[in-house]
Amino acid sequence: MIAAAAVPNCTGESSPERIERGIVLRMMTERPETALEALEDLAVDDFSRRVIRGAVRVLADRENPLRLNLFATASRMLLEHLMGTLAPTGEVEKCWWYALQPDTDKPTRAQRIRYCLRGGLPDEFVRDELGIDPRPLEASLVRAYSQLSKHVHGRAETVVEDEAKQDAEANEIVIAIGAFLSGYRDARAQLLDPLAESLDSGAVDALLSETILSVDELASHHSVEDVYVHETKVESIGAEWVRYRATGSVDVVLQWGSNSDLRNGDGAESEQTFPFVCTFDVPVERPHDIEDAEVEWGVDTSSWSDLFNDDEYYEPPDDNDRAEAQEDLSVAPKRYDL
Repeated sequence: MIAAAAVPNCTGESSPERIERGIVLRMMTERPETALEALEDLAVDDFSRRVIRGAVRVLADRENPLRLNLFATASRMLLEHLMGTLAPTGEVEKCWWYALQPDTDKPTRAQRIRYCLRGGLPDEFVRDELGIDPRPLEASLVRAYSQLSKHVHGRAETVVEDEAKQDAEANEIVIAIGAFLSGYRDARAQLLDPLAESLDSGAVDALLSETILSVDELASHHSVEDVYVHETKVESIGAEWVRYRATGSVDVVLQWGSNSDLRNGDGAESEQTFPFVCTFDVPVERPHDIEDAEVEWGVDTSSWSDLFNDDEYYEPPDDNDRAEAQEDLSVAPKRYDL
């Protein structure tokens, strides 16, 4: 199998035409089944990979007179699955830009491709603030997708049995698949990094510090000393929200007993550092405005809890209050595992 890295991308100065040119150059030296196999690493899930493998086997059967038709059917299955996975109907319909087109009862192929590439982000934000114009790529993918239809519904007079002609037609379909898979990944990559980098790092620090400072489940008594944000990235772009994911660490002091107990030598303190993860959802209309973000957090205190479960290091406390406090030391993330 040829490494997927050999497939050109369209980031930076690249274009949809560059994707197609790169795949066409591959077609000049390889059979279509070999070029298709190389696209497996770009598949979005296991089912996509299975369909690609099946389509490769169909193309490899050069004695089958329906080789091209069966390959086109498998390719159509693949692209329909990708559309359903990457652009669910319900999500597309939530986008501010969505409008039901005449003589249709669901999103069109063009609308679903648009969602695949930029979700519900406003045109002005993508074009003016990020400097990206995804419209040429969207148009290219719509044209590429349409190439499949003529071979799916075969008729006696339309079946292509000549092997050279089969390869030529199959090459066009592989180009369509490669353009879609590469275009989706590259267009999203063009959006994700600039979005994360455009956030005000000070505002992110303040948001997460305020969120974690409000936590009162780490122990019966505790204080948060410092919050360190190590990385913030875009986790997903949906119809209504951009979801950011931040990871870092929090320094805390855990305390058993009251302040007077500490002064009398009957209490105890422990300084600990725990990793945390926070996700915050920001409306797509204002992807920089995090003041009203919906935040969910999780602090992983398993290292501290594990210490209590190890008899070699743990001595039971002398009073009931400290025993009860032990139960409050672990906080599980609400929705996101660390």
